[in-house]
Amino acid sequence: MALKKGKTAIPSDLTRQVRELETLIMLNQKIAMQADLDSLLQTIVDCARDLIGAKMGGLVVVDENNPRQLRHFKVSGVPPAKELPTGHGLFMVPYRTGQALRVDQVPSSHAVNKPANHPRLGSFLGVPLKSFETLLGSLFLAESPHGRHFTQRDQDLLSAFATQAAIALESVRSRDQLARILVLEERERISMALHSSVAQTLFLLKMEISRCQQHLPQSDEELLARLTAMQELAERGLQDVKTAIFSLTDNAPSRGLATLISQMLVEFEKDSGIKTKFLCTGNDQKIGSATVSVARAIALEALTNIRKHSHSEVAVITLSIKDRETILAIHDMGVGLPPSWNAPLSYGIRSMDTLARRIGGQFAIFNHDDGGTTVRVVLPNNTKPRSSPCIE
Repeated sequence: MALKKGKTAIPSDLTRQVRELETLIMLNQKIAMQADLDSLLQTIVDCARDLIGAKMGGLVVVDENNPRQLRHFKVSGVPPAKELPTGHGLFMVPYRTGQALRVDQVPSSHAVNKPANHPRLGSFLGVPLKSFETLLGSLFLAESPHGRHFTQRDQDLLSAFATQAAIALESVRSRDQLARILVLEERERISMALHSSVAQTLFLLKMEISRCQQHLPQSDEELLARLTAMQELAERGLQDVKTAIFSLTDNAPSRGLATLISQMLVEFEKDSGIKTKFLCTGNDQKIGSATVSVARAIALEALTNIRKHSHSEVAVITLSIKDRETILAIHDMGVGLPPSWNAPLSYGIRSMDTLARRIGGQFAIFNHDDGGTTVRVVLPNNTKPRSSPCIE
């Protein structure tokens, strides 16, 4: 953030941005606490409305198996809908286009074919709910605060929150689809991913504050003191998030990794219709609890990606257990990675990479010459979880 000369504009602008970041962090933690999909969706739309200060808000999620149909519709600030809308309203534009939509005044002509009790929209702001390349639905607000129009800042803030909400939504949906596969372990994976996202936000906040401190004159002691206090607050929050992340590995599964993967593949084949094969060499009793937790989470994420994106008819997992390390590989024979897959890294790939590095492992993902993709990790058999490099 570039700082302008003078003292009058700096405090209010900086304070506003810090307040917005703190609000985002608080709301991310709030949605992370939701255990079921219905309460998560309602919390997302309630938090979005509170974040911007709009009079009303809504959220729509399409059916993942039939994107032409709506699966969920939640509102805030107005009475709940008795039935799902048809899906032809203004609120669907962000989903269909993948772009944010901001309208200063929704024309009265747009009210054609609406229910008699449909609220007056006034100004409108909608953003897509998008997890990496997958569009999930739309998050929208109407009637901006104090009668003003929605601004670009409102749009950016809502888009940032929608990104976190989409991660939470996608994670919960994945958990529900694989609920028969170790429900508690899937919940741990979701919690870890959400907290990692919050930690990265705190880390960026610390960097932004440091940049501000470098550009401010040393004579502005009051503002420098406030920045120092904010820096300490961000650091405390970051340490709390790290503690939460590492605590997820405290309750290790009692079953061996080979058994966990075998059961995972049975349920995966039943749910997806994709044929599976599992090859294991070595004694999985050599593998420590932290490595079991990480390997299980990576295998589950990789299988989820195969089901969603690969169009493969088969999934193969190989597990090679040596004296000091374990090599886990998940293969498919699908369409492979798109050319732009690493710019930026998808949430799922970034999550697997972070998991492996947390315990000193190595992660790789690559296409085959004859088609398909392999996820490969090399993990130490016995280790204690350590800080992720991305949140140091």
